[in-house]
Amino acid sequence: MKILKTLLTFGLLFTATISNANDYALLNNYPLLNDMKMAKKEQALLSNMRQLIADRKNNNKNELKKQKKLFTAIIMGLSEGDSKLGLHGTELVFLKNKIKTIQLLWSQEKSILNSAMNNKMYKNDAYTTISRISTHMNDLNKLYKQSYEKYKQNSVMKSLVSSYMRGSIQTEQMYAMNIIK
Repeated sequence: MKILKTLLTFGLLFTATISNANDYALLNNYPLLNDMKMAKKEQALLSNMRQLIADRKNNNKNELKKQKKLFTAIIMGLSEGDSKLGLHGTELVFLKNKIKTIQLLWSQEKSILNSAMNNKMYKNDAYTTISRISTHMNDLNKLYKQSYEKYKQNSVMKSLVSSYMRGSIQTEQMYAMNIIK
């Protein structure tokens, strides 16, 4: 009897989950989803720049220049939006502030990366710069993730409320479980 009861309970939960899954905006509709992915790509770009500087004997100046240009375009797009990159930009204050901090740090210190390519004396300074920017990028990625989680919670709540409202609207009046016709 317990097994039958358990199976019926799981069956009901499974069908309820499937029917409600269509209600709320499943996570592809998050407006900043591509922005969040591009912020993660920025981490990879920083890592690649570090490798290019470490392997400066192969004369990677052009590749470093391309990566710096792409990093700059993405960070600007995260703030203001960029249709070519598919970035919406954001008006969320906590994200915008962190992006502005990264932009400021990047504009002040990206010249160190060029110096490191030309002179090995600046290599450690370039590593420090990349490390500091990476730390801020990690924080930005955490903020995007928090925003995404909040969006998921709101979507589920909206789904539950709308599902309740659809189910509670009656075409006939009901009083104390008695239907009046």
